[in-house]
Amino acid sequence: MKKQRFTGPMGQRIKAHLALRRSLGFLYQTPEYDLDAFDQHLAIHFPNCKTITRKMIISYLDSTHHHKPRTRTGHVNILRQFCRYMFQFDADTYIPEKGLVGPASVETKSHIFTEEEIIKLIEQTKQLHVKNTLLQYTYATIIGLLWVTGMRIGEVVRLKIEDIDTTEGIIFVRETKFFKSRLIPLSVSTANALIAYKQRRACFGYSDEASTPFFFNNRDKPCITATTPRTIRELMYRAGLKTAQGGTPRVHDIRHSFATRWLLDFYQSGKDPTVYLPVLATYMGHANIANTQVYLHPSIELLSIANQKLHSYLLSFPGERS
Repeated sequence: MKKQRFTGPMGQRIKAHLALRRSLGFLYQTPEYDLDAFDQHLAIHFPNCKTITRKMIISYLDSTHHHKPRTRTGHVNILRQFCRYMFQFDADTYIPEKGLVGPASVETKSHIFTEEEIIKLIEQTKQLHVKNTLLQYTYATIIGLLWVTGMRIGEVVRLKIEDIDTTEGIIFVRETKFFKSRLIPLSVSTANALIAYKQRRACFGYSDEASTPFFFNNRDKPCITATTPRTIRELMYRAGLKTAQGGTPRVHDIRHSFATRWLLDFYQSGKDPTVYLPVLATYMGHANIANTQVYLHPSIELLSIANQKLHSYLLSFPGERS
């Protein structure tokens, strides 16, 4: 039975807040879970509350000590946004200060996957021993699609049959971040891999109707963002993949890896990155180039190529050869 959310004393206000944020173009998926947890905490400890106080906020944050500092800082930011919304209805609403849980941890450096690591990760999907053997093919296909397209994990799991045109080699990504839609071209090998998965899912009796989700898990249910990333990270852990800090990489790091590979390809092919960055930004669904630049992480190989180009440029000037 599906859990009923927002049944606590602030439930209706939270639903109105979420509706407002989404009307402005925000998906607001993580805040939905965090605000529901806050509402449930209030239901237990402050069941008759009408106004959000500092005591309530501190009480809830004290219950999240098991989370990482960066996650708890995220909780504070989400609560700040909600309390600012509530302030317009009740001027006594407490708006938590930014440093309420102390500084967040040092920014995690994105892990740039190698092709060998992705192959190792896909191999690990074979160890998913469940009755429904479609699961290993589901995750192998999802990981491969993340690697070759740079799509967000949420975009991948929300794909429907009608969104994938393997004849023309196109994926239609519908209204994702900020409700932007875009087309992603597919290589022949990627299209063939998607055809193979579609045929395999048909063997398990899944419908090919246009509106049917494309990826299914082992419970005869569509894959969702709440569980799919956790499973992929578990596969990373089992595969022994580690970041420079010794932790398990994030699923989103595959998207960072995709953008960084593009940047390396620009240099290796002699293309001007400043000309092609707008293309990459559009491909990744970014509103501007600044958002794309966050995903670009120069590697030793790329820096070596850049150094060679700079050296050749300097040698082109008279008197620089001596």
